[in-house]
Amino acid sequence: MKQQAIKCAECGGTLEERTINHTQQWGEELYRFEDVPALVCAQCGHVWLAAEVSQRIDQIIREHPKPKAYQKVPVFSLLRTKAKGAGAGTT
Repeated sequence: MKQQAIKCAECGGTLEERTINHTQQWGEELYRFEDVPALVCAQCGHVWLAAEVSQRIDQIIREHPKPKAYQKVPVFSLLRTKAKGAGAGTT
């Protein structure tokens, strides 16, 4: 029996099972998770995480085990960063 496609609640597109990289902000900290099982809409790209996956991510952040690696992440403010060239990137 063929499994019925799950539809995206945002746009009605089809959700596909994928393994993604996921970033999660917790207070002032930003965490990156690899190999996260998710449903991703093939049409709009919206990502859906199962409750168990979200709970596991929260648990890891709270317990703070030693991570696989650390990465620096640059932070920009669009209000304070001028675009190069007149009208660049404006609509």
